[in-house]
Amino acid sequence: MVKSPNLFVIGAPRCGTTSLFAALKQHRDVYTSVLKEPHFYATDLPAQPHTVSDPDDYHRLFSAAGDQRYRAEASVWYLYSRDAPALIAKAHPDARIVVMLRNPADMLISLYDLYLRTGNEGDTNPETAIFRTGEARFEATYFPFGLNYLRLLDITTPLARWRYFFPEHQLRVLIFEDMYAAPETGFRELCGWLEIDRDIPVSFDHRRARDAVRMQAMKQLRGLPEHLRRKMNPDASRLHAGKSETSIPQQLRLRLHNSAQALNASLPMAIGKAWPDAWLTG
Repeated sequence: MVKSPNLFVIGAPRCGTTSLFAALKQHRDVYTSVLKEPHFYATDLPAQPHTVSDPDDYHRLFSAAGDQRYRAEASVWYLYSRDAPALIAKAHPDARIVVMLRNPADMLISLYDLYLRTGNEGDTNPETAIFRTGEARFEATYFPFGLNYLRLLDITTPLARWRYFFPEHQLRVLIFEDMYAAPETGFRELCGWLEIDRDIPVSFDHRRARDAVRMQAMKQLRGLPEHLRRKMNPDASRLHAGKSETSIPQQLRLRLHNSAQALNASLPMAIGKAWPDAWLTG
């Protein structure tokens, strides 16, 4: 019988979930889906090229799992999905949930820059694009939901939905700026919360992390049907890993920062800690 996932990294986008998932891949107590971001439970959001909608296909992502304590997947738009919290709680009531959050203004700027590179975004004016009041569609748009950037500034409301379904001992919030100031320490603390070996050496260097799990990934891929293997897109992965090339005026950054603070005034209550120091200045 195929074992079900019991560890979900749910976002947010552009918050370091890829690096975190790469670290989890290197841990012997965690089996990770070879396909990142299947978004199976985000049934209310538009399907993306890598979305897995068929239940049998989703179960195939975990078919090679052994006796690892956790079977994990990472889908960054689960955070904003209205359906995913209830669906995952129903199907996997004992699951652990990991949320990675970043200064919302920085997250949006990074997302906008990414979408320019991938073609999802067609407006090269950052002010008119980021402050648009709804979704948009361009010739190469593949995920219009993500183009309503202002909606994504509010991280408190979607986090509250997850808090409703998963108690504190099952949901862990990580702050990007804290985690990647000392990633090895942050990962050790996460392993402690997951009650798995804290001393497993992992690399946060992209190339070393990839090389460490190459054989494991190839074995997983061989067990998947061709239509699932085609969802793996190395070119998209390289674009996601690219450096920002967009110049954002400081006045626009400050405007985003002030909007984010207003929308997330109750965030400290939602995350159980004060507003992160790195988020206090625009």
